[in-house]
Amino acid sequence: MYASTRNRYPCVLRTLAAAAWLAMPPATWPQSTDEYDRRIAAEAEVAWRAPVSPQQPAKVRLLGFNDFHGHLRTSAKIEGPSGPRSFGGAAVLKAWLDQSRLPERERTLLLLAGDQIGASAPESGLLRDEPTIAFLNLLADGKCPPLTREWPRAAAPVATRCRTIATVGNHEFDRGTAELERLLYGGRHPSGPVLGRDWRGMRIPFVAANVVRREGQVPLLPESVIVDLDDVKVGVVGAVTTRTASLVPPQRIADLRFLPEAPAINAAVARLKAQGVRTIVLLLHEGLQSPVTPQPAVLQYDEVRGRLAEIARALEPGVDVIVSGDSHRYTNLLLPGPAGGKPILVVQARAHGTSFAEVDLTVDRATGAVVAKSSRIVTPWTDELPGAKPDRQVAKLVESAVAVTAVQEARMVGRTAAAIVRESNAAGESALGNLIADAQRAAAGTDFAFMNRDGIRADLDAGPVTWGELYRVQPFGNTVVKLTMTGEQLLRLLDQQWSGGNAARPRFLQVSGLRYVYDLRRPPGERIVDTADATGLPIDPARRYTVAANDFIVGGGDFYGAFAEGSDATPVMVDIEALEAFVRGAGGRVEARIEGRIQRR
Repeated sequence: MYASTRNRYPCVLRTLAAAAWLAMPPATWPQSTDEYDRRIAAEAEVAWRAPVSPQQPAKVRLLGFNDFHGHLRTSAKIEGPSGPRSFGGAAVLKAWLDQSRLPERERTLLLLAGDQIGASAPESGLLRDEPTIAFLNLLADGKCPPLTREWPRAAAPVATRCRTIATVGNHEFDRGTAELERLLYGGRHPSGPVLGRDWRGMRIPFVAANVVRREGQVPLLPESVIVDLDDVKVGVVGAVTTRTASLVPPQRIADLRFLPEAPAINAAVARLKAQGVRTIVLLLHEGLQSPVTPQPAVLQYDEVRGRLAEIARALEPGVDVIVSGDSHRYTNLLLPGPAGGKPILVVQARAHGTSFAEVDLTVDRATGAVVAKSSRIVTPWTDELPGAKPDRQVAKLVESAVAVTAVQEARMVGRTAAAIVRESNAAGESALGNLIADAQRAAAGTDFAFMNRDGIRADLDAGPVTWGELYRVQPFGNTVVKLTMTGEQLLRLLDQQWSGGNAARPRFLQVSGLRYVYDLRRPPGERIVDTADATGLPIDPARRYTVAANDFIVGGGDFYGAFAEGSDATPVMVDIEALEAFVRGAGGRVEARIEGRIQRR
């Protein structure tokens, strides 16, 4: 067995970059894509081949993308030698995917690794994400009939001729189980149709091995499918992060359970193998913190971070490829296989349709086993073919969605002299987090306000601020809630940023009306070493304070359990309404900066 990379840039450059990355502490690992990533990593290939040549080789191609989040329009730019270049957007992405499906379309699978919808751009989110589902339907081939409500009752693994398969991400559940099922199977929304008619449903089969209904423990979706690609059988298993239970407002998914991923996946793989399937792909909405360059050798598990690594390490033999999502990162690497077997290829194509994974498998028809695999991450440029000729049908769909939402998006709210960004300083404070927390505190008229950092989805650019920009910052439609908490409960709330469910991945709350100092060298429960309210007085553990926060974290999202101990919870208004009112109340002048509200000792 061996692993290799190939591209037109010097291997030494890649190796040095990877070595430098691995030498960094986790806190300094790259969080976003840079020009090096775009120009070198996207053109490179990771590959593995078994030592024995197949007797009857067959080629299979997998295409995958993740975390689209309703970004139907071109969503990214980068500065090139001759000026800016753009990439992404639904019509351009489809053009590139169609080209990559050729010349062996019958042996190509398109795989979607979750969060296709939710936290969406306005042209999708304002229309209940129906435009994005319509776009995904256009990616399906003619062998994909509409899903019906009989689909989740099918015995797994399900045989299908559809060559496009998806799994759910946590954001598919943002509006609750009933709304997800309406989007999948069609039906009338309680508020009526969006575009003049009731939604007709999805054509792409969805699979998820670890999501069950609480009542009866029956699966929400089939765990896996078997796709016959011109006599090559490929099994596809789906799974979503078990953290979904803490990432979605609990009341919206109270009817569901999210089971531990690895046992559910292993059981599904065993059933596929019992059906004689030896080529197995896992669609997993969970991610890695990994190098932003392809890796020339199999990485060890202590060289990567993230829950995907924990899950992969617990897998039993059978999975050849993991198409991953959730972390919005470039991932193109090999991890050790179970029991010293062939390595597992892991890919993730960033987010928002700005990339897609292209995986080539060589399958031995005699055994059904994968004997070679390679992958690269492709950037769908708009200024070169095929992206220079976007798909016309998708372009028309996007234009229609934009036309419906344009007036509301363009409504002027205010102006900012400088960009206000969500990026935090070393202590965990961000200027945009301060602005949102201040807005919610003002809306509720409370002593303090708290905002979860992961709920801030975009930055505010300098210049005019429109309602559409505010929507991109806060696309969830959460409700600001006013409640009462004791000082002792507030101190425990602050400590929960780094303890309990957040011990492995700290989650900082953005605050208003409060300043505090923390020391992570101290034990849990003793890390808050100094506090001050708006008057400069320390928090009194015995005093009762009024607090504002969105209903997601008040309901226990992101593991902030102390909110549940509060009392007198009262809904105030939708979060984006609070932000708009705050900006307008300031005469339309949008100002915010890091002030030292959060300090680390």
